[in-house]
Amino acid sequence: MRKLVSLIGIAVAASTALVATPVSAAGTPDIGFKVPAHAHANKPTKVHWHAHGVGKDSVVLQGYSSANGWQTFRHLHEGSGKTTIPAEPVGIYDFRIAVFTHSGKFATAPKGRKLHVFGTVKWKSLFQLPKGESGKYDGRFPYVFRFFSNDVDYTALKVTDNPCTSVHISYIAGSDPESPGQNLSGSGTVKLGRHGRSTVTKTTAAEYVGKLHGSLALGKPWSINVSEDGAGSRIYNWYMNGTAVCDQQRITGFSYNQN
Repeated sequence: MRKLVSLIGIAVAASTALVATPVSAAGTPDIGFKVPAHAHANKPTKVHWHAHGVGKDSVVLQGYSSANGWQTFRHLHEGSGKTTIPAEPVGIYDFRIAVFTHSGKFATAPKGRKLHVFGTVKWKSLFQLPKGESGKYDGRFPYVFRFFSNDVDYTALKVTDNPCTSVHISYIAGSDPESPGQNLSGSGTVKLGRHGRSTVTKTTAAEYVGKLHGSLALGKPWSINVSEDGAGSRIYNWYMNGTAVCDQQRITGFSYNQN
């Protein structure tokens, strides 16, 4: 009888130990998710996630901010599926899948993913220029850059730290607004140089608005070259504005030909 009781006691103890072992402790959980390479500004972003081997622990999707650290905004569960990241403005954001115990204690989280949110950014925001640099030419054309050089062919703008996938340029090759009535003849040519890609070129008559558009290689430099023909004894002042599709609101790595 004592032997039987002992065997029963061993069986009960073994059974209790088995039930008390959480599923997530049986092995390393498989947790992660995928984000698209390009998300669109101010639109929710769909992401795919999975969390296997976590048992009844809590699974959450978190976003990071420098002010608040990691914050939970989606409660998920064991398994896999799709969910959405709320609409965000232009920028680069960190997200991760994390696991917490029933008591709310952090358990584990794989390395987070960066979400690149792209949107159209005006040059006035994209390039931080000295005060008074921008203005309006001839009362009709708002410009961000005014380029001038004694050369008739030169690099006006060069971006070395590029967060953009495309750029749209508007420009005028004109006279100095401080010398009214001295209209120019001839034409001006703008060339968009793109790393590893063909140059985009546009020629427009002086004093008229020209437009040029081109895709860019993310992270690779690009530049704008200007040249002129038929200006006579005068050299053009170039007035330029534009927009770009980027994942940042500000370009820090750039240089330009100051007037």
